Formats: sequence, structure tokens, C-alpha cells
Amino acid sequence: MPMRELGPIVVLVHVVSFCLGCIVGSFLNVVVWRVPRGESLLSPPSHCPNCGHEIRPWENIPIISWLCLRARCSSCGQPISIRYPLGEGATGILFWLVALAALRRNLPLAWLPGAFYLTGSLLAASLIDLKHRLIPNLITYSGLVVSIVLALLIPQSRIGVFSGDVVVSGGLLVHSAIHGLAGEFQADLFQMPAVLAMLDWVLGAALGFGILGSFSFLGTKVFKSPLMGLGDAKLLAMIGGFLGADAVLFTTLFGSLTGLIFGLVRRYAFRSSDLSVAFGPFLSLGAFVWILFGGSVWDVFHKVF
Repeated sequence: MPMRELGPIVVLVHVVSFCLGCIVGSFLNVVVWRVPRGESLLSPPSHCPNCGHEIRPWENIPIISWLCLRARCSSCGQPISIRYPLGEGATGILFWLVALAALRRNLPLAWLPGAFYLTGSLLAASLIDLKHRLIPNLITYSGLVVSIVLALLIPQSRIGVFSGDVVVSGGLLVHSAIHGLAGEFQADLFQMPAVLAMLDWVLGAALGFGILGSFSFLGTKVFKSPLMGLGDAKLLAMIGGFLGADAVLFTTLFGSLTGLIFGLVRRYAFRSSDLSVAFGPFLSLGAFVWILFGGSVWDVFHKVF
């Protein structure tokens, strides 16, 4: 059902999306801290790093608990970093923006689960990449699995395939592939929603990994030095798995341009000698712009660049 047809429930959708984002943000705080260090996400339970006090349920309510505890551990009184409520609030705002985009673009509710999951994964991957210069396989591999499951269980979530306006929804490449394959094989198979959704997934994930994976391969074989890590290629594959091939092209172009601009500003405006740039956050930003605007973002992109 399109979001605009929900009427008064729309307000509830916005409230729920923000609250859900804050809850997910609380979990992402754990992911961002533990995964790069090779620690388990389940054991030990959340605890104070100073005294080891196990966080009780009422002390773990996103944002509210931090405020009620006055940013201090209830056991030892040591300060609790502001990064925890900031992470929770930021995720809540991002989820709210996703819900707002679904309403503005009149997208089906089926689109929201994948958009929410991808948004959280992009945020976690970006924060980890900024600090540790790596993108964990746990994030990208699990994202690819979730995108496959959603494509099979909720094929209508692939708006690039099932939207009436393929330009705005961003399904030009997959529709070209569908018409080509259907015309060649003359098969009714390509009328099945799950098959079309999986074709969209395969095309997006393969293109995502192929574009950046080829740079890594080229650097290793030709220049004897990796031009780009495979973590970025896997991240772009995950983005393609959720959003499709058109989104991969935009994300690559957007990420490359914004990353280049950032590097130049840092080099010449701030006189930094460090030429390396974490590429994951720029890819994630490009993907999130696509989540908010879809294929219509090309119009704005052309005007700006």
C-alpha cells in the first residue's frame, strides 16, 4: 500500500520510524565498538567499561536513560560518553528521513524494511571505516543475505522493477535486461515477481562488486599495489543488492566526486599531508541520497555538476 493512502496513520509511521531508529542506533553503538575489535555482539551484555556494572533494561532506553542518569554510570558515577545518545538520535533522524521519503515519493510500505536495514548498515560501516579504515564483512555479507531474503519474500519492495515510472524509481538498467532476456528466451518465467526481483538483485550486486572490485584487481596485478580495498567493493555490492544497478552507478559517481572534493579541500585548505581517504562514508552518503530521492536525483546532480 502506498504511504499516502495511510491517512492519519502517517503521523504514527513517522513517530514509530524515529523511535525504531533510536532503538537500532543503540544496537549500532555496540556494533561500531565491538565488531572492529573482534568481540561478540551478544556476550558479555552491555556494561560500564569502568566498573563492569551490567546495564539494566531501564538504563538502556535510547537517549532517555542517558538524560535521566545525567550522563553518568549509576554504579560508579563515571561519565557516559555523549556518543551513545548522539548515535541513537542520528539513527532515529535517518530513519525518519527514510519514512518521509517514502511518503513524498508515494512508495509502498514493502520498501521500508530494506531501506531501514540498509540505512543502519551504511551508518555503521561509515563510522567503522572512518576510525579503523576497514568495512567488516559481517556488515556487508549479512546485508547481502538480508537483501536476497527481502527480494524473495517481498518482491514488490524492488521499486526499480515494479514502479510505474522506471526513471524516477531508478530501474532503467534492470528493465533493459528484462526486456532483453524475455525477448531472447520468450519465457513466462520473467513474468514472475520473485524472478524479476532476483534479477534486479543479481544485476545490482554484481555491478556493484564488479566496478570497485576491478580497481582492486587492477592495482594488484598492474601497479603491484591495491588501488582500493575489497571492503569498498563489497559495500557497493550490498548497496546494489538493496537498491539496484542504477543506484550503483549514481553511488559510484557521487562517492568519487565528493571523495575527490574532500581530499582536495583537506590537502590544500588544511595543508594535510595524508592523501588517503576512507571511501566507505562517501559511498554510503551517495546511497542514502538515492534512498531519499531515487532516480529523480539525476536531475539535481546534472544541474550541480
